[in-house]
Amino acid sequence: MSKKVFTNEEVEMLRGNPYTYAVTPHILSFTKEFKELFWKEYQEGEIPRHILEKHGYPADVLGKERIWGIAHTIKGQYYSEKGLREGSLKKNPSAGTPCATTEEAVRRLQGEVQYLRQEIEFLKKISSIKTTRK
Repeated sequence: MSKKVFTNEEVEMLRGNPYTYAVTPHILSFTKEFKELFWKEYQEGEIPRHILEKHGYPADVLGKERIWGIAHTIKGQYYSEKGLREGSLKKNPSAGTPCATTEEAVRRLQGEVQYLRQEIEFLKKISSIKTTRK
């Protein structure tokens, strides 16, 4: 985590960016779409600072450490089993700070519903395999 804390004005400015998934004074999370864009441009040789600035994230607001951390996190997600995803990985999605806006809350809940539907389909498949293997 970066030591730079966003001011209220910076939080509002970052929240207005369409590629921002969620933002607090300490944490900035991106949409999956932005992470895919970032990764594509990064693989083409673009510098993380330039990618972020091109898409509306001023480097002076983010800070050097956070820019490095963003690139490192997106690279880690790209190569992970789960791949690129919206927001950040939390142990318990309902834990943590409350969403600052209803839009963020709706987006978080839509993601949770999608995840639970996938989990139900997986459980149905397991159940059908158990019943057909008798």
